[in-house]
Amino acid sequence: MTTVQIKKQIIQKLQSIDDFSFLEAVNRIIDAKTNEEIFYINEDLEKQLTERDKNMDAGHSITNDDVFNESEEWLNER
Repeated sequence: MTTVQIKKQIIQKLQSIDDFSFLEAVNRIIDAKTNEEIFYINEDLEKQLTERDKNMDAGHSITNDDVFNESEEWLNER
């Protein structure tokens, strides 16, 4: 069976279904597969991200473990 045949078969079957909840669920499934959310960023955020990437490429980063340890030390000083 080809993709076109399957699509036609699905459409025919959906046209005979009156169950609102079922159709809503099918619609959500289709939306999840067809909708790609596009995330737009403003110029300032783009500059921040570019700067962050440059810093990471230059080796100016800190591991999660180091951040955790520093946080623990800071909390213990209080």
